[in-house]
Amino acid sequence: MRLVLIPILTLAFATPAVAAPPEGPRDMEVMAEKLNDPRTQSAMAGALGAMLGAFLDMRVDGIAKALEPMNGGKRVKMKGNTVREIASRKDPRFEQKLQGSSRAMIGGLGAMASAMAVMMPQLEEAMSKVGDAMDRLPETK
Repeated sequence: MRLVLIPILTLAFATPAVAAPPEGPRDMEVMAEKLNDPRTQSAMAGALGAMLGAFLDMRVDGIAKALEPMNGGKRVKMKGNTVREIASRKDPRFEQKLQGSSRAMIGGLGAMASAMAVMMPQLEEAMSKVGDAMDRLPETK
């Protein structure tokens, strides 16, 4: 399941709402609105599904061959031809769980962006106070 996080974050930060880093509270609010929009979430889920599908369809033969030198030259036995086959062998509901968790994570991105939009003014104020305090420190040589 941890492997899902990388494509989700990649997809999230490739989304136009997130492509440019937020410059202020209003930008963060706009990003939060976009990430909480069901249409945006649906589009992101579709794109993520396609990315995960491509990953799951990846053949593992080449990977197994590359691992042989690290295994003392012994042949690495892969009983499946794709990542999907190997993952599904241990858990027949693997793909359903993967899709469910990826949709939940996309929803979580919207919630996280909303929380950041609320926190931004306080964070900016705190950083301003830190900057002011640093300016008042005596210089050392």
